[in-house]
Amino acid sequence: MSIDAIIEKLEKIQQLNESLLQLSKDKTEQLKQNNLETFNQMLIKERKHAQALDQIETKRVEETEAWFQEKGISDERTISNLIQTVDDPEKKAHLEAIYEKLVYTLADLKQQEQLNRDLTEQSLQYVELTLDMLQPKHQKDLNYHKQQQSNQSTDHSIFDSKA
Repeated sequence: MSIDAIIEKLEKIQQLNESLLQLSKDKTEQLKQNNLETFNQMLIKERKHAQALDQIETKRVEETEAWFQEKGISDERTISNLIQTVDDPEKKAHLEAIYEKLVYTLADLKQQEQLNRDLTEQSLQYVELTLDMLQPKHQKDLNYHKQQQSNQSTDHSIFDSKA
């Protein structure tokens, strides 16, 4: 198994994650503008990206496993260990650069998705508040009037007995 095939897969994964990050930023704008139709279309694109990522990642794992087996290395089969065991300095530097880029992109993506989650929760809270204002859950008025009527009759009977 060639290290070039693994590098190619990592580059594709990086590109897809950058594309996901851009989609996530666009989703933020659509949430701010309350454009749900466009937001839903972006969710569909996001699912397609995730499926493609899953497929490429599966192939990358298989190729990495094969490369470690070919080299007779029994260490944990991670990208970090792969970088340490690569002999070619150019490929090693290329792998390090891709790995570093990927880590930063994933961190940015995680932060952006957290912002989207917070905005969505805030929107839901606003909708709940608006619905509560339009349709109160408690009907205190009915209970209040009944108590008031019963108190009046009790007060009236006490007044009669004193007289």
